[in-house]
Amino acid sequence: MSQENIMNDYNEIAQKRGSSESEAVDSVTLNECKNKCNSQVGCTGPLVAKIPVVLADVEIQVDVESKIKLKEPVLDLKTIDKHIHLTECKLIPHTDKLFISGYVQKNIQFSAIDCTNTTSISGNIQHTTVKLPFKCVTKIKFAKHPIYGRDYKKKINVLDKDMLGKDQKEESWIHFSKLCEPVFCELEYVKILETDILSEKCSLPNTLPNEKPLQELTEKMVIYIRLKVLQNQHIFIPEPSGDVTLLDNDYSRDAYYKEKKQPDIQVEYDPDKGMVGKEASSYNFHDD
Repeated sequence: MSQENIMNDYNEIAQKRGSSESEAVDSVTLNECKNKCNSQVGCTGPLVAKIPVVLADVEIQVDVESKIKLKEPVLDLKTIDKHIHLTECKLIPHTDKLFISGYVQKNIQFSAIDCTNTTSISGNIQHTTVKLPFKCVTKIKFAKHPIYGRDYKKKINVLDKDMLGKDQKEESWIHFSKLCEPVFCELEYVKILETDILSEKCSLPNTLPNEKPLQELTEKMVIYIRLKVLQNQHIFIPEPSGDVTLLDNDYSRDAYYKEKKQPDIQVEYDPDKGMVGKEASSYNFHDD
């Protein structure tokens, strides 16, 4: 076959598959941008804040066994990556039962078998993605109990005009509904311990005797999922118990003791000075 015919065949294959060449479209070296780290500033107590409260911190063990069948026989498995996705984390109200569900997304890269002979096996590297669902319910121990709402309907009876019995012409009702903050979960980490058991391989005709393809594998996984169970609640934050160094304040300590009134202070933590603060009236969040 001439060189011209080879190039024609190459161009024809490239047109069918699209562009077969990779190229760098653009490449830029970025300079480092300067930044300034600011300390976090907040008001001192006493105050009441509505913040997420940790109701429970649990590590859940989920055992999963699955059988995976590939779309075609493969020579060997190259890499297997896994990711955990939670689709439900639900606490049943007035119980300690947490319902968990999700799936393991498994990305498998394998060597396909396209053509064989007595001396070689050829093929492309391909991949497939499968989802392995799981679900369970677990009993948790509360560090702080959730706060639930209340809903009721009550009928109030009144006396008749003779004050001798129930008035049949009048009815009064109380409808009361107090909603509660939802309980939600936050994923901390996931750890997977696994063993992949390859199915019995079969021989390929007219090829290497020691190379046998596989199409099924059984996977046994022990999954550890650590979760925080949270709910927004009102929390009382007291006055700081430690010493606060006031910066750039223009009030006198004698006047403070005389008036028996402490100014409002906004504080921040400095690694070198500890807790420092300024009067709220004179603090500027945009000071350099």
